[in-house]
Amino acid sequence: MKNFIRKWATIAIAAAAMAAGMQAAMAQAPKQIRFGLLPAEDPSNMVQMFQGIAEHVSKAMSLPVTVRVSESYNALIEAMRAGHLEVVYVGGSQYVKMLDLKMDVVPVVLNKDTENRTYYKSCVISRSDSGIRTWNDLKGKTFAFVSPTSTSGGVAPAYLLLRNGVNPDKDFKNKMYSSKHDASFLAVKNKKVDAAAVGDMYFWRWAERNILQMEKYDEPNDKLVNSELHIVGCIKVPNTPMVTLKTYGDKFVEDLRRAFETLPPSVAGVYKVWPSTGFVRTTHKDFVDLIEMDRMAEAAKKQGN
Repeated sequence: MKNFIRKWATIAIAAAAMAAGMQAAMAQAPKQIRFGLLPAEDPSNMVQMFQGIAEHVSKAMSLPVTVRVSESYNALIEAMRAGHLEVVYVGGSQYVKMLDLKMDVVPVVLNKDTENRTYYKSCVISRSDSGIRTWNDLKGKTFAFVSPTSTSGGVAPAYLLLRNGVNPDKDFKNKMYSSKHDASFLAVKNKKVDAAAVGDMYFWRWAERNILQMEKYDEPNDKLVNSELHIVGCIKVPNTPMVTLKTYGDKFVEDLRRAFETLPPSVAGVYKVWPSTGFVRTTHKDFVDLIEMDRMAEAAKKQGN
């Protein structure tokens, strides 16, 4: 009996070792890192601002790195899905969308902004002189989202509107998708639409670029002080993550996390599209509320139609 037990114990250990070896063989770490960025500003300017981050990661990982800006939110997801990108810098909703598509993705780090936040806000804005001050004022007006898969320009504001009694599919005179936060903001500023949804991290950026008039952004109270824009309301969402594939292996993911954690604030801050002082590690649990928000928004839309 003892020999029999030893025999099967040996077989079990060998099988476990073989399984571990097969798993390690399947986890092929990439020989390069191709970064993908969401479209926000002029692509060449975005690539230039991101270059310092790319060079730091390249040196830390001892891998060649390239950077590209996608044509759209969905194009970025599909590029990673097709194996053309190893790491993407996205909003949380793109991560959720990737999970819906059964992509084997993992969030690596979250951006920490210049206010030391690891969250940001989706805000619904109107012109201060438009007379649109409340949720009810939005009904019968024109509205710009960024993209259906944008976190602060699509998923979160749809949930926020529905929660406050505004059905985006029924209550607007017209709705559009602008593809960029800049475009949605400018559509409101230039009276092309009555209101729009944007990420609040852009307020500082637009003021810095002298295209938004504001004295200050009172973030705790969701107010723009002495500004041409009025904030109807906001909702918190997890900050922007770097996302990669689990199939590259635990070691690659951990090395990537450490590379971003050691990024100097001065280098991180050059990428002004999303104001940053660096990155902190994250896991799937940081996005559970956003996943629920997405599900609730979809359910509410179906119920209202």
